[in-house]
Amino acid sequence: MLVGGLLAFSLSGCVNMQFIVYCRMYSHERWHTKSLVIATWLLDLCHSALVAVALWDSIIATYGDLDKLDVIPWSVGPGVELTAMITFLVQSFFAQRIHKLQKKRFTIAIPIVALSFFRLVTASISMGEMLSLKSYTAFRLRDFSSWIFTLGLLLSASVDIMITTFLCYFLRKNLTSFKDTIRIIDTLTLWTIQNGSITCAAAIASLVCWKVMPQNRIFLGLHFFVAKLYANSLLATLNARKQISNGKQYTPASDQLMPPVVFLEDFEHTPESSLPHGLSMQLDARRLKAGHLRGKSIQVNVERSVESKHDIDNSIEVDLTASCTRDSPV
Repeated sequence: MLVGGLLAFSLSGCVNMQFIVYCRMYSHERWHTKSLVIATWLLDLCHSALVAVALWDSIIATYGDLDKLDVIPWSVGPGVELTAMITFLVQSFFAQRIHKLQKKRFTIAIPIVALSFFRLVTASISMGEMLSLKSYTAFRLRDFSSWIFTLGLLLSASVDIMITTFLCYFLRKNLTSFKDTIRIIDTLTLWTIQNGSITCAAAIASLVCWKVMPQNRIFLGLHFFVAKLYANSLLATLNARKQISNGKQYTPASDQLMPPVVFLEDFEHTPESSLPHGLSMQLDARRLKAGHLRGKSIQVNVERSVESKHDIDNSIEVDLTASCTRDSPV
């Protein structure tokens, strides 16, 4: 428990760092995305506080009293519930991404959200059982408690596998013949697999330890930092939107194109001066299609390049480039 708690505190520090980076880079983002980030951050802080209390009650307050080693501290149950709440928020976020990549269809997103919500319900039941029984042995030997806790961990891992699989599928489905797009989608696919595999592996490890050796607290130590991995997964995904392109840090002075996984709705209310050139052009195209630029003038640049191979007979190489610029009302 102590090792798991210390690792959880370290990962919580990463969550705080990611939250600060998000606030600095995406201060103009839409309110519901900000609300999701703030809620996840606050839940993570509360979870860290509960982990600290659980460690104090298990190690310091009961030091030398072997009779209390089997007592479940009151903070363990709410900690399990907060882990499920953070998991639900993060998995729902990725389900929304699948919904957008699937062209606004709900055939996959709804089952994912439903299973994640069911996992939250099982965590609530487990919390109630822990608060009621107040004994690790009683919780382990009671069939209903053991089964419901196992089901919660199994659902968490299963939903992670579903999210990773479908995200990778729809990303690969959007492959084009353009090398830059292929490179970016390959990067996003790798990023998705890494995020999904880490959270899934932690949930499976906690599940295996719970089933193989429930008499010790290794499963609980692993469970302490599962919530931190989910929170970091969400914040890292949001912060990476300006970093994935070309595999390096985005700077306002650069002129990099945003990766295609970025959804333009996330930047509709962002000032144009703070957007990279590529994303600004995409937003202008969307606003033009929606009629937001009606009555204004736009500048259309047309460039054509014609290139021929080296002519062996006449020793002539042709490289012709023609361009024109035209102002037209919308």
